[in-house]
Amino acid sequence: RSESSARQHDAAGLISVPKEGIGYGTFLSGSDDEAYSNAFQITAAAAPDMDKAGRKVIGQLLDAKSMDALARLAGCPTRKLLPTQTGGSPLFKMAVDESVVIAKSDLAPKE
Repeated sequence: RSESSARQHDAAGLISVPKEGIGYGTFLSGSDDEAYSNAFQITAAAAPDMDKAGRKVIGQLLDAKSMDALARLAGCPTRKLLPTQTGGSPLFKMAVDESVVIAKSDLAPKE
């Protein structure tokens, strides 16, 4: 659980989880924002602060359709608590209704 990530958060489309794992420390959280802060995140751009926070890269978006969807999501307005903030929680709740997991071995070219 506490091992460091083999890959840095150096690109858009990387799927990341907290170093303790998804849902760690969120039992009976007071708000949705607190509960989802420990869920997976997908980087919209390089995010070196996620490395400093100890998050682990566990996957990556692979196709153009997924990256286009990510760009649309990243362009949605966010709630900014301070005028100097560059981001925050989304003003709209988002949900993923379909995903596919592909094993790394399945990505190798077939001979």
